[in-house]
Amino acid sequence: MKIAFSSTGPDLEDLLDPRFGRCRYYLIVDTEKNDALPVENKAGMA
Repeated sequence: MKIAFSSTGPDLEDLLDPRFGRCRYYLIVDTEKNDALPVENKAGMA
C-alpha cells in the first residue's frame, strides 16, 4: 500500500506539514517495500 504524507522536508525524520496543498514535499511511502519517495511540491511555500 502507498500512503502520501505532507512533509516539511524530503526525509522521513522531517516533520509533517498540516498544510497539505502548500507543503514543501510529499512523501510517498510504500509500506510493502519499506521505501519512501520524496516529491517536491512546486506550489509549496518556502
